[in-house]
Amino acid sequence: MNAKKTPFFASLLLALSLSGHVVANEARHDHAAPVAKMTPSQQVVPVPVAARFDLKVNQTQTDWYLWREADSIETASAAVGQNDIWRRVRGNEYNYRRVFHNDQRVVDYTSGEIKTRHAEPDWSKLASVISPQLLRELKRGASKTLFGEKAVRYTGKLGGQTVDLWWLEKSQLPASLQMARTGQRMTLTLKELHSTAPAAWPRATEERIADYGLIDAADFGDMESDPFVARILRQDGHSHSH
Repeated sequence: MNAKKTPFFASLLLALSLSGHVVANEARHDHAAPVAKMTPSQQVVPVPVAARFDLKVNQTQTDWYLWREADSIETASAAVGQNDIWRRVRGNEYNYRRVFHNDQRVVDYTSGEIKTRHAEPDWSKLASVISPQLLRELKRGASKTLFGEKAVRYTGKLGGQTVDLWWLEKSQLPASLQMARTGQRMTLTLKELHSTAPAAWPRATEERIADYGLIDAADFGDMESDPFVARILRQDGHSHSH
């Protein structure tokens, strides 16, 4: 697990496994190199929001949810039956929780385990789905009003992928995103945007997961015979936990 090197929609890092493979990989850039100065809209601290998207990866379609608060970001994929929760506990220290509803299991990664795995997240990328670096490398175009606020179109081609994005400047979220490369297409379309999420949305509340089995990711190395753990390690591309 390395949140800095996952697909550029970092908060989709597991949801995009819908078809058994990840569709769009972020073009690798040297972020230490000089970049264009951020516009004022890109410097805005994202406000708390709850968003429901329509996510389509090739022919597979699902609802995908995002809850963004000051120190926590949670996503949920209806098709995968999984929630992912990042919490910022202090400074650049984070906890990560993966909730697998179909298995009724929860995997917790402490800040120490995340550091051991060199998996510290890019928080700005998690919070906005789109990395700020990506916006700077796309061409800024026309604007219009979507969801009651200014949306700006960004287009371009990165890493062999054609990108077409409508970006909500106030909410710091995509209103729509299309990415395509030969034989592969991903679309993400915002359907609902709220300051507080409807109660029916599938958040992984403590009450909802109270009866789920809890695993500390640091114990994976001693649990490889557990079919669930073995499957998670395979999905993460590891034959063992370290």
